[in-house]
Amino acid sequence: MSKNTSFNKVKILNKVTTLFHSKGYCATSMQDIVEASTLNRSSIYNTFGSKLELFIACFDSCETKYRRDIQKIIMASTNPLKSVRQILELSINKSINGYLIPNYISEIKNKEPKISRLIDNQQAYFVDLFEDIVKRGQGLGSINNSKSSKQYANYLLTSYQGLQIMKSFPENDYKLQNVIYDIISVIE
Repeated sequence: MSKNTSFNKVKILNKVTTLFHSKGYCATSMQDIVEASTLNRSSIYNTFGSKLELFIACFDSCETKYRRDIQKIIMASTNPLKSVRQILELSINKSINGYLIPNYISEIKNKEPKISRLIDNQQAYFVDLFEDIVKRGQGLGSINNSKSSKQYANYLLTSYQGLQIMKSFPENDYKLQNVIYDIISVIE
């Protein structure tokens, strides 16, 4: 007869996400996961599967929360330029559990096909999101037409990821709002 264990899966994912964020995927051992989650190995394997599957569950959880926050921004704003600004601000204000991508683009994207697909899908989502917002802004006149919506979408994705990397260095905290101002000034 199997033992019935109960624990809050969301809390476990949050703890392990924090661990992955701080140590990186490759440097995180199963023992680290056991200690951070306070679960035994068999509970982890029975619930989440492998370390990779656990990472994917953490990634999916973060991505779901993050997309929900972005949709709230878009739904609440009639000004596309304001939406872009708020999405960029979300990227620097969101807790570490909100975003895992920057750590993994360079660490494991080319080593692990499943993670590579997650990252590619996430980047395509952001390009499509920014392109739609820019098109709307260009139609309303709040975003300039000197570049195509696709060019600006790629610029915004690159800027967004750059903000994420800058955020990881505490000495850059005070600079981030100025960088957002500069990013917005290019498309305004």
